Formats: sequence, C-alpha cells, structure tokens
Amino acid sequence: MGVYRLNVLGSVLVYHMPDPHELRASTNRSDSAASTVFFGKFELNIRTAELHKNGRKIRLQEQPFQILAELLEHPGEVVLRDELRKKLWPNNTVVEFDHSINAAVKRLRIALADSAEKPRFVETIARRGYRFIAPISREQEKTSQQRNAARASVAVLPFVNISGDLENEYFSDGLSEEVINELAHVPGLKVIARTSAFAFKGKREDIRDIGRALGVANIVEGSVRKTGGRIRITAQLISATDGTHLWGESYDRHLADIFAVQDEIAQAIATALRVHLAVPTRQYIPRLPAYEKFLRARYCLAAFTHESLHSSREFYEQAIKLDADFALAQSGMAMTLISLVLTGISSAHISMPLARAAARRALDIDPVSQEANAVLGMVAALYDFDWSEAERLFSLAMIRQPVPSYVRWYYSFAYLLPQGRIRESERECQRGLEDDPLNFIGEFHYAAALLAGGKADAGETQLRGLSELHSFLYQPYYLLALSRTVRGLQKEALVAADRAYLLAPWSTTTRGLLAGLLSSIGEVDRAEELRHELLRGDEYGAAMGLLLFHLGCSETRKAAEWGERAIEQRDPRMILLMSLVRVFLPEILRSDPSWSGIARMLGIPS
Repeated sequence: MGVYRLNVLGSVLVYHMPDPHELRASTNRSDSAASTVFFGKFELNIRTAELHKNGRKIRLQEQPFQILAELLEHPGEVVLRDELRKKLWPNNTVVEFDHSINAAVKRLRIALADSAEKPRFVETIARRGYRFIAPISREQEKTSQQRNAARASVAVLPFVNISGDLENEYFSDGLSEEVINELAHVPGLKVIARTSAFAFKGKREDIRDIGRALGVANIVEGSVRKTGGRIRITAQLISATDGTHLWGESYDRHLADIFAVQDEIAQAIATALRVHLAVPTRQYIPRLPAYEKFLRARYCLAAFTHESLHSSREFYEQAIKLDADFALAQSGMAMTLISLVLTGISSAHISMPLARAAARRALDIDPVSQEANAVLGMVAALYDFDWSEAERLFSLAMIRQPVPSYVRWYYSFAYLLPQGRIRESERECQRGLEDDPLNFIGEFHYAAALLAGGKADAGETQLRGLSELHSFLYQPYYLLALSRTVRGLQKEALVAADRAYLLAPWSTTTRGLLAGLLSSIGEVDRAEELRHELLRGDEYGAAMGLLLFHLGCSETRKAAEWGERAIEQRDPRMILLMSLVRVFLPEILRSDPSWSGIARMLGIPS
C-alpha cells in the first residue's frame, strides 16, 4: 500500500493508496460473468482494466476505471456518490472527496469523448451520483451477434506486393481497393472502406484482432506479383471469429485481364459469404495505360502529404490524357484539386475552377457520379458561398446507396458545420466512421464537429489520439493549437503549434499561428521572423496566416482585417476558424462589426 502526501490549499492530507492489483481484483466478477462489456464503439475488459475504442487502446487511469466498472455493473441505475467513495477511498483514506470524485469523472468523460452537458454515456444526477445511460452488451452477447453476422461483414486487407519492386505497390493497393468497391455494392453486406482496412498494411496482426478492430466477421487477404505483362494473384477469405479458411484461389493472367480478375474475386467472395453480387458494377473499361496512371494517382492521394498531392495531380493529368472518357480519373482529379486547396498548397482562385470543370466532365460521362457531385458541392460551399446549391449537390451525391464515407465527411465539413447544424454534422461523421472507423479525414472532421459544438475536451481528446496515430501529419496539431488559442489558452497552444510548424513549415497557417503564440509569450524575435515571411510577396494563404498571427496575440480587430482578405482569396480554412469563433468567442461576433461582417461575407449564421 502506497502513502502519498498532498498539499491542498495549504493543508497536508494523507492519502493511503490501495494497491492497484487489489483495486483491479475487486472489480473482477465470477467466472460465469462476462469479463468484457461493450457500449457504443467502446469495449471495457474488466479483468485486465483495458478500454478499447474501435480496437484501439484508450488510456484510462485507475480511479476513472473503477468508476466506469461500477457504473457498468449497474447500467441505468443511479450509483450514489457515497457508494463510490466507499469503493475508491476506504475508511483509512483521508482525501478531499468532492474534488477527487469530480476530477475522476471528468477524466472518465475525456476518455469516452463524453460531455457533462449532453451526455451519451455518463449522466450526472445532481447531488446524488451518476448513471450509465447507454445500452451495453456482455461478451457472450457480442459473440452471438458476431456469429449471426458472420456472412454479412468483410474487410479487404491490402494485397501484399511480392513483385520485388516497390514501384508496383500502387498496383497491389489498387487491386485491393477495386475489390472493396465491387463488394460495396452488395446489398446487406457491410464492407469496411479502404482507409481503415489499409491501416493494417505491413503489420503482422492476428486476424481475430483485426476483425475486432474493424467490426467485421470476415477478412480477405492476398498477394500480387506483377512481372512484365503478366500478373499472379492469390486471394483467400478467412473467418475473423476463429481463423477458419473459407475460400481461396490463385489467378495467373495477362495484365489486360485485370478487370475480369477483380470481378471474379468479388464474385467468389460474395458466393462464399452466401450473399448475392449482381452483374459487375463496372460500367466502363478504361484503357490499361490510363488505368495504371489512375492507380498511381489514387495511391498518392491517399498518402495526403504535400509532395504526394502534387504527384497525384500529375498522374491524374496523365491518365486523362491517355483516356479522356475515364470518368473516375476526371472526378479523382477534381478531388485532388480540392485537397490541394484545403491544405493551402494551391490557390483557390486557380484550383477551384479547375476542380469544378473536372467534376462536370466526370458528370457528362457518368451522370450519377457521387464523387463528382460531392466535389461540386464543396466548390459551391467553399468557393461560391452558395449554400442552397451546395445542399442540392450534396443531396445528389447521397441519393444513391451506399453513400461513400468521404461524401458524408465533406457534407459535414463543408455544409453542415458552417451552417451551424452541429448535431447533424457530428452524426454524418459518425455514420461515415461506421464503415471506415480508422480514417484520418473522417476522425479529423469529427473532431472539428465536436469542437464546433463546444465539446472542447472531447474534441481535443480526439485530436490527441489522431496525432499519436498519424504523427507525420500536421493537421491534428494545428487544430489542437487553434482550439486552445480561441479559448484563450495561448501557453497550452504553443506546444501543438510548434509541432505543427515543424511538420509543415510551408503552411501559412502553421507559420502564422506559431508566430502569434510566440509573440504572446515574449519571444518577439522569432515571432517577427515568421511574420515577415508572411508579409513578403503574394504567397497564397498569407492573409490567413497573418489573421492567425494577430489572433494568437489576442489582437482580434487586426485579425478581422486579414480575415476579409482571406475571404477575398477564398481561403476555405476561414470556414473552420469561424465555426470555432462562433462557439468560443461569441462576444467578438456580437460586439465587433468587422467579425459579424465576415460572417455575412461568408453567408453563414453568426
């Protein structure tokens, strides 16, 4: 048993800490009871005291764990504060109870991305205690559900490139994605989207663990060897419940037969799962050289870095030059152009009209292209500020089933968020994450929706988790720093801003925000150096960077002046900023005509 001395408001309190093993053991149930409890996207293993969300471990300290375990033992019932005190702090413990229990519940809510004001899991019963309000299921119930869904869910892992040439990586990834796209059109079959399935690329994980993380009962894996004009593909379907081999096949074909092989693999998987795959959904067979450039372009787009986005555009241009009637290449080009603008790499005045033109060409070829309609919705919202047209176009993108996850995320971010429809924005993000639970863009937009709804703790917890998983991407650090800045937490924002700048020094937003925060703590020389970089020349996005500089210095009036210039440049990053200002700095919208004028210029509610 450990003994700790705490100094609280000048008084020394002696806190006898029970042995952690004793605490955890006290929560263990009998052998006949379930050791794992499932709720929402979470699962808590009572025996090991481990909390997972979508298969990823969530850090949970001892006292929050004890509280959660007790609440789950009595779901829907009020657990009195006195009962929790007796369990967590026995008679020989001296502690400031109210402060400690409140702090422990707050840490629990942060781990669950929950809110005290609008709880999804833990409800506070004033002056009495707490109640767990979400539906739960025990381990044996979950296993039964998995058995019932055994033929209704599947994830296709990236096929392994065994060609001996890393240059062929795009081809093996592209084959996996095409099989995913084919299976996604099977009614009643849950198919995990590309990004989440590809999170396990190169990792030697147990099939059962992958199935649990992705929420599916079946896994497809395979390999590809591409040599000259021939390909050899092996594929197998495995039960994620017990590792049983359900189906396997090898294909040794000419490269020109790749489309037929993709259809055959999808058909064989559907047959093994006893679901019906109708006629192949492929409506156009592109020229093979154009298709290979298309696969390279999509491979680069998925990497989502400064260099890879430029490469993606170049490969799409080559694909379109080789086959101008390839609708997916046209809409893919539009998506890459939008991504270049969203990251501040390319000017909106240059790339947005090009994205619109490419999307319209895609619709001329394929009038029901979901990707093209989603891009046009983004252009209407973020470039034209034509919100009624944006809603119409997103509705067209979502009218066909299944709705791709990215369409929901772009609808959430580009339309619902700026319109102040925050609950709907959260809901669309969550629906997209059901089919693609590990997608970076989906989780980033979900964090943005949480922040825009005033759920700072939950949103920042989401961003910290993203920064750990995607440590090479700057966006989570940037948004974390921005969230803390608009909340007046400049010192807390500085560490995240510095990291964002190190990862993306080319970004005007990371540069400007860091400069403002450095200035606020007195590091004027480095701040002025960064600010002068933004003032030199006509760099796209400099206005947005200078806005953030003045915001970091708490100079809101000067920030607004640069905000007007950023809108003239049609910088889409203004939309996210205004969504945060609206909830965390409402006083400047009410009292400063410059900021309320910015909202009017954007055509969004203030």
